[in-house]
Parts: sequence; C-alpha cells; structure tokens
Amino acid sequence: MATQFCMSCGTPLPAGAGFCSNCGTPVTTPAGAPPAPQPTPPPLVGGMPPPPAPAAGAGLSGTLGLQGLRSFLVQHQILSFGHDYRVMDAQKNHLFTVRGDVGQNLKGNAMGSMIGGLTNSSYMQRLAARSVNMTYTLVNAQGTVHGTIKKEGGANSSVFTLLDLQGQAWVIVTLQRGLMGGMNATAVTPDGRPMLQTSGNLMRHNFMVKDPGGAELAKVHEAWVAVRDTYNVDLLGNIDALYPLVFTILIDFEKVK
Repeated sequence: MATQFCMSCGTPLPAGAGFCSNCGTPVTTPAGAPPAPQPTPPPLVGGMPPPPAPAAGAGLSGTLGLQGLRSFLVQHQILSFGHDYRVMDAQKNHLFTVRGDVGQNLKGNAMGSMIGGLTNSSYMQRLAARSVNMTYTLVNAQGTVHGTIKKEGGANSSVFTLLDLQGQAWVIVTLQRGLMGGMNATAVTPDGRPMLQTSGNLMRHNFMVKDPGGAELAKVHEAWVAVRDTYNVDLLGNIDALYPLVFTILIDFEKVK
C-alpha cells in the first residue's frame, strides 16, 4: 500500500491514522480506498445484546470499596424497629449497610397488625405489611449516604429502584411472590433491558443469580458458622458487585416480611 501523506503539511501518515501527528489535521481517506475495518459487535446473550454496565453502579462500587472483590458476606441485622443489611468482604471488614427507614417500617407493621386483627388472618397481616412503600439508604462504613433504594409495595409483587444522590435511576428490581416460598426476581436497566434474574424457592436463600441468557453470575448461599443470619455472595461472572449484592438483600427483605 502506498504511503499516505497529510494534505495540510505533507507529513507521512501511518496506516489507519485518523489525524496528522504533526499538525492535527483530520485524515481524509483517498477515493477508492477500502473502508477501515469496523470492530466486531459483541456476541448475543440470550438472543439480545448484553446491556452495558451502568456508570453510576461502577461509581458507587468504587466509593463503597467493592472494586476488585469477588466474595462478600451479607448479614441480616434484625433491630428493634426494622431491618438493616450489613455487607462485608470475605475478611469481615465492613463495606456498607443498606438501612431501612424506621418510621416506614413501623407504619407497615402497624397496618399489618390492624388488618390481621380485623381479618383474624396472619396471611392478610403479611400482605398488608408488604404493601407499604419503603425507602432504604446505602451508607458506607463511615456513615456517609451514597444512594437510596425506593420500594413501591405490593401484596405479592414489589418494585425497587436504585437511585444515586442526584435522583438518577440505575437499576430496577421486581420481586414476585408465588406459593410455598416461591419467588421470581428480575433486574433491568432503566430503559428496560434485562440484567439479572433468579427464581425458585428462595426461603433458604441458596440460589444462583444469572444473566438474561441463563449464565451464572453470582452464587448466594448460607454461611453456616455465623452469629446472625449471614449469607455468602460469590461472584462467578463479569458483573459489577453492587448489583448482585443489592439483588440479594432485596430478596431477603421480601422473604422475611
């Protein structure tokens, strides 16, 4: 192939150059030259292109100390007036907490108790308690808030939205309850593209988090030697750690409600 020269200053150009290294003039492809090769598109996953990793999730992962880690412990802390979830690394160093709103939790419990008393049904009590909207905060080990999770409650279906501090949504999780402990959980990007999924009887909290095509991204299983309810979350695939961790916590919250 003949050497190409800059049309402005005459400097020889290396093959494939987009700009002249001497004067910065954009390179014009000569007439008749073959077009530059285009990058190969990513393979389809489950019949559709894989969704990009949301930028805010990566940013939150950095501020919460998750980057580079593959194994985590999620500890369910049952408090006097609510439920918190403490996330640690494999060495039990505290990374962040998902903290429930005490007032909202009390409201849900009070509504559940009232409906349960009127109907004489513990089942109706649980349905009423789960129907209350909730707000959770993501708090780092130093107590600084980095994001929120908004829950739109439903008797057997709830929707959770992870938001940054500017109110921008980054992932939406939907949990649907079935019979005998069955639950179907999915996570999508704000524009509706699938990210995560799992289903089955989740009462014992042993399950796989998968991508839209069914490939395993994270394994969730009980940690047998623990003072409180504690679960291991081990990353298996290429995924921002924040998303399977939040996914796991929301499933557990709905399981115990």
